[in-house]
Amino acid sequence: MFFENNDLHKKMAGAQDLDGDGVISPQEAAAYIQQYIQSAPPEDRARLMQDYFGQMPAEQKSALGTALVQSPATPVSSVRPGDDHDLIDAYTKSAQAPAQNGKSPLEAAFGQGGMLGNPLVKAGLVGLAGMIGSRLLRR
Repeated sequence: MFFENNDLHKKMAGAQDLDGDGVISPQEAAAYIQQYIQSAPPEDRARLMQDYFGQMPAEQKSALGTALVQSPATPVSSVRPGDDHDLIDAYTKSAQAPAQNGKSPLEAAFGQGGMLGNPLVKAGLVGLAGMIGSRLLRR
């Protein structure tokens, strides 16, 4: 069902709003990323995420890893700075962990407050959702 939702993929790819508030929120992006990680074949997921994190500045990778580690909702206890595979693994573990209070661990980690004050974290999260949407539309 996820892969057939071209309207959702177009919205994410075009950085359009999903809930009518004018922006793609980090929570919307996190929910989309979680759906992708849970639905995509492992090799496709790994390739896409490697492409995305491979072009990201080290400072931004570090900020994203820190956001996952600092969230009590994720099962992630550490992310080695500069290790793309470690960051990919952290995202995958967080997306595949059970929901808590009706939110996925990714949604909770990137919820209001905390690391979302860091523009690198917001941009990295929404950018990953955009890349996923773009790739899925090209299928």
